[in-house]
Amino acid sequence: MDVSMNKEGVAKPKLITRILRAIYPLHDDVVAKAFIKAGLYRKALELLPPYWKRIVDLGCGTGRTFEVVEEGKVVVGLDLTLDFLKIAKTRHRQKPFDLVYGTATHLPFRSNSFDGVLTYTMMHHLTYDEKLRTLSEIARVSDTYVFGEVGKKLCWSSILLKMIGSKGLISKDVFEKVGLRIEVWEDPKSFCLIIGKASRLRKE
Repeated sequence: MDVSMNKEGVAKPKLITRILRAIYPLHDDVVAKAFIKAGLYRKALELLPPYWKRIVDLGCGTGRTFEVVEEGKVVVGLDLTLDFLKIAKTRHRQKPFDLVYGTATHLPFRSNSFDGVLTYTMMHHLTYDEKLRTLSEIARVSDTYVFGEVGKKLCWSSILLKMIGSKGLISKDVFEKVGLRIEVWEDPKSFCLIIGKASRLRKE
């Protein structure tokens, strides 16, 4: 498994990004494992039709979601932190996944190149404008997007994220602005997450 480099749209990390990278091992060892145990990663992936094979995981980090992907799926992981991708490469050395260094606001993929796009606890790192650009890019590379994102304001996780630099939670209005129709918006009653699915609106 190789790590492809894509520097378009990749700027020098801001201070808060460097702080989050420093505390990420706690998330990776504790929170991500709890997501797996609670079946939350799988819950989002199950929103994709089982016969779809090619999926891209944006903000894949160290590749925890890869652990629950069914055999036979072709998964591409993209992340802005090269160190995380190196961990993912080592952790999943025997699996046929591709890793790309890049940013979700400038996806280095051709239009309609994936059956589905996945993000998990990634959107709160983006400003509102960055969310718009990312969702526009998602709608360009696939007509289906599934996610597990923090989306409940009055919740301990949301409050904690705000304290350490969250740039805003996911909300329904941002989908509509880029031509994505929400099909699923579900509260799993865990970790302040919203599990959802959105599809690209077809032009008449």
